[in-house]
Amino acid sequence: MIARLRQYWKSARFRIVFWATFTGLMLGVSGLSVPIEDVLRNLRVPLRLHPSNGQTVMVLMDDRTLGALDSLDVSRGDDAKLLDTLFGAGAKRVFFARLLPDQARPEDRDAFIAQLKAHPGRVFTGALPSSDQKPGNYAARVPTSAYAQHIEVVSLLTLHHPFNIGFEMPFASDSPIGQIPSMSAALAGVEGDTSTLFTPDTSIDVRSYPEISYIDVLRGDFIRENVTGKDVIVVAAAANYNDIHKIAGQYGTVPGGYIQALAGETLQQGLPRNVGWLLPLVIVVAIIVTGIGRGRVLDWKRSGALLTVIVAAPFMLEYVRVSMQVAPAFVVALTAVLRMRSLDRVEVASETNAGSGLPSVQALRNSAEKSNRILVALKIRNYGAIIGSFAEHVEANVAREIVRRIRISDDTATVYHEGGMFMWLSSIRNAFDLFENLEGLHRIVQNGIQVGGLDIDLSFNCGVDSEFDRAMSTRVAGAMQSAEEAIRNDELVYQHDSRKHEAQWEISLLTSLDRAIDNGEVWVAYQPKFDLRSNRICGAEALVRWTHPERGPISPEKFIRIAEEFHRIERITRFVVDDAVRCAVEMMREGLDISMSVNISAQLLRNPVLPTMISDILALHGLPADRLILEITETDKLDRSSRTYQMLQRLVQSGLRLSIDDFGTGNATLDYLRYLPASEVKIDRSFVSAMETSKDDLVLVQSIIEMAHSLDRTVVAEGVETSVGLDILKRQGCDIVQGYHIGRPVPFADLALMIAAGQLKLHG
Repeated sequence: MIARLRQYWKSARFRIVFWATFTGLMLGVSGLSVPIEDVLRNLRVPLRLHPSNGQTVMVLMDDRTLGALDSLDVSRGDDAKLLDTLFGAGAKRVFFARLLPDQARPEDRDAFIAQLKAHPGRVFTGALPSSDQKPGNYAARVPTSAYAQHIEVVSLLTLHHPFNIGFEMPFASDSPIGQIPSMSAALAGVEGDTSTLFTPDTSIDVRSYPEISYIDVLRGDFIRENVTGKDVIVVAAAANYNDIHKIAGQYGTVPGGYIQALAGETLQQGLPRNVGWLLPLVIVVAIIVTGIGRGRVLDWKRSGALLTVIVAAPFMLEYVRVSMQVAPAFVVALTAVLRMRSLDRVEVASETNAGSGLPSVQALRNSAEKSNRILVALKIRNYGAIIGSFAEHVEANVAREIVRRIRISDDTATVYHEGGMFMWLSSIRNAFDLFENLEGLHRIVQNGIQVGGLDIDLSFNCGVDSEFDRAMSTRVAGAMQSAEEAIRNDELVYQHDSRKHEAQWEISLLTSLDRAIDNGEVWVAYQPKFDLRSNRICGAEALVRWTHPERGPISPEKFIRIAEEFHRIERITRFVVDDAVRCAVEMMREGLDISMSVNISAQLLRNPVLPTMISDILALHGLPADRLILEITETDKLDRSSRTYQMLQRLVQSGLRLSIDDFGTGNATLDYLRYLPASEVKIDRSFVSAMETSKDDLVLVQSIIEMAHSLDRTVVAEGVETSVGLDILKRQGCDIVQGYHIGRPVPFADLALMIAAGQLKLHG
């Protein structure tokens, strides 16, 4: 079981689903999803907007009323007359959606109390919280005892959600006179305790409540039948009352009494049965899991299913009095879909040749299905010279012409492209016929092709693989090896025979490389870099390692050389960069200012897809570009017109930092320091290790440091293995050191633990 879980965990898509689900569960359990739920519910309100049941009438203490009374507020005498008129018209009950002030003349107070006594249990007034009380369901401000003994006191408290985009109402509240019902509960005639909250149905159109002006009731200027047998809520609607509220999903603002009205009507209808948030979350996770493969999570079936659960189901269930919270499920779907789409783009980019637009050979390697077609690998020997001699767009035109000629006799072939290698599964079943076909193709191509008015000479050799029972990745490696063998033997076509090569370790390395990356045999070690100026760990270099289950550790120099020879270095580099960026993000989240360095093969610097590959990985994990350093090894002669230089400029312009690795060796030392837009120079370990005993090497190291500093470059010395060497570099003004004396390459978890525990110290 543990082994299977580990295997699943290696899948980036499994990890995306896991963390998305974990996030949804945490939001649901903690209640942090409430604002999102409010937004989703409010978006549904306009679609479900419906009129009230008409059993509640609003009497408005509006600006017209106060103007007619020539007062800033109505008096208790006015309220007494209002009650007499309303009950005379047959009103069922009267609710004052306010705390009645006690500033009244004795005759007005007596008249009001007389009306309360005349209609016992039919007049209600509100209680409110005080401004200095602690938050909670407590209505500290209640009517005076003169009124309270003759009137029903109800709570007007409302619990507003974060950002004020949603609210809930209590069934009852505590107060100085004991537990009192909320106005909405009194309107509906239901009971509940102070700990129970409910969400009012805000899809009831507040504009549909019948309205009468307070002054019209006093004058008897209203249709009496409109209040007969109905509840009346007296609301403070005039501007000076400042009782203004926004009902999310509805137009305009209303006094607080309208909120009490729709809350009461919600309770009258009966609260919907709540199925909670867990059920929709489980359904959404199940939908996503079924589409965990590339490009499947947003196909029309799963998109429709996700929209049904998150959008349609809550909307339709509300009509049958069932509610469910879909915010955690929405977060899971949004997170998983966006992250998987980003991963899709990264993988598609890796399986598309940016220069030609053709599917890359990596796409063919990733094919899980076996094929009974002969696999052909066509290697153009002078491809690099052709592409390097012309404008960048020529690569696509050359590839298009080659594909066109391949399809003259193999018209259904899908051609895969990687560097100078073109591969396809031929529809020609007979090997002899295929060989004749390739000879004909050679005769056509050897006369040259014309691209954009330019005549281009091509020379190619082919390797074929017809061992149909082997995995596609193994067949690809075999065909590519055969093409290289054809070049070495100066043959047009060379057929792969695994029986001839079973003893060749290099072939076994090549064919098992992808499997080794997937099952964890290939991993990344991290060697710390120590800043001598700030006396702290400032970064780490990501170093690829391969621990073979049978042969043990394999030298990186060996398998990297083979990967470069057979155009497989991009897969390794993508794996290392992804792991380094992920680890850098973990360190950043811990508050550590640490950069990550990754070696980039000179072969990849001629691959136009490199900047996109790196930027996609940075975006996937959320790491700033300046936290990643690309170490470039001196290989070719460099000038400002070269494609390599232009590639390096693109990388720097994207925010990445460059480092000249193994400085002092190779054939382009001064050119690299002069032209390369690098911010860092790494002195080769051979000079650092020899400077303790060699005066010439000591002078050379000092010269490199001074020369690099004069050009504002940071200097890193690698291969520091003794305290003597460290002291020399300190005296010479070296900026950063790296080597066994600082720390050996270790798995990231070990490095993180050492840094966190403060155990990474210089040792002798």
